[in-house]
Amino acid sequence: MPVVNLKSSVYRAEDNKLLDPIHKAGRLVVITATVVNAMTDSALSTYQLADLPSDCLLHDLTGLRVDGWGYAQVNVGTLTNPTALMTVARSAGAAARPMVFGDAKHGKRLWEILGLAADPGGVIGLYLHAPAAPTAAGTCPFQIVYLAR
Repeated sequence: MPVVNLKSSVYRAEDNKLLDPIHKAGRLVVITATVVNAMTDSALSTYQLADLPSDCLLHDLTGLRVDGWGYAQVNVGTLTNPTALMTVARSAGAAARPMVFGDAKHGKRLWEILGLAADPGGVIGLYLHAPAAPTAAGTCPFQIVYLAR
């Protein structure tokens, strides 16, 4: 077998000598907020959570408290792709995370995690989507953690 000398993803793929600033010393950003739905909200309603840089690295500390949300299904994605980030039943547990440490989403840019073919640049809005009518009024506290330049 050959002896190899490889480098981690800290180094940019296009130039194995330059350090990627997000992987090496990215600025940690934490967004902590709550979104509320009313019993009178209808199916197909959207709730904008936050706008994130398209090239940020989503951190595994990102999560939502879903057991108090007014809809049976929790769908998080972009405005045009309701489940791009995650989908989970409210009954699945108190909290939901779109990724865990070391999973397939680990170390990927937001645009990659969302399944986009290329980085659109700028920001990408993340939304909670209502696939059906609510079962109750509710709240969904959330925390979005990411690394950025």
